[in-house]
Amino acid sequence: MTYIQPLLLLLLLIAVTGIVRLLRNRSSWLAVVGVLGLVLLTWPPVDWLLSRPLEARYPIQTFPSAPAQAIVVLSSAVNPPIFERPYALPDEGTQHRCEFAAWLHKHWQPLPVLACGGPGSRRGSAFSLTMRELLQRAGVPDMMIWTEERSRSTHENAVFGSEILRKNGIVRIALVVEARSMLRAEACFRKEGMLVIPAPCEFREIESPVEELIPSWRAIKGNESTLHEGIGLAWYWLRGWV
Repeated sequence: MTYIQPLLLLLLLIAVTGIVRLLRNRSSWLAVVGVLGLVLLTWPPVDWLLSRPLEARYPIQTFPSAPAQAIVVLSSAVNPPIFERPYALPDEGTQHRCEFAAWLHKHWQPLPVLACGGPGSRRGSAFSLTMRELLQRAGVPDMMIWTEERSRSTHENAVFGSEILRKNGIVRIALVVEARSMLRAEACFRKEGMLVIPAPCEFREIESPVEELIPSWRAIKGNESTLHEGIGLAWYWLRGWV
């Protein structure tokens, strides 16, 4: 439990109490909707429930369900160097994905690993270059790491990444992203003609009763990811990318 969670719960309870006292006023429905929405947005059971359509299709297992010719890992984000930190800093998602891809390389099949991720800005370097360093530190030999350095979206990950894979005679890949992001990523690579064996990481798992019942920032973060993927799937479908 974080320090802020009990405070968040207390404030929500105060707000709900105030709303109950206002219920006799017909104009209070806006306040009711606002507080109820805030409660649902921060409540972990709602986060878990909304993640089911994206995650439940993928079984939680140690290794991918079939052999592959290469491991493909997609970037999340990388913070560019700044004056007081003169080196690129991967975000949590990129870190976890690369760690899992390297773990599969060592413990499942010693396959080449393709890191997909272009620059986040015109002046920045490609995310995949930072991913290469992460993979190397995790034990993947440099000669077994390929980088795709042009993409700026999951769609472009698939388009440019598939070009590299086909040049190397590869059509069957183990794809590494978080479970919540797998559906859109998998559909993009399948659209490009790849045979995809999902290798999802970072599933939304049930925590302790205290963690699951008290509103938290983790639930907000999880619901943000779910909303991002839901809107992304709809947009990609309209564009014909999945």
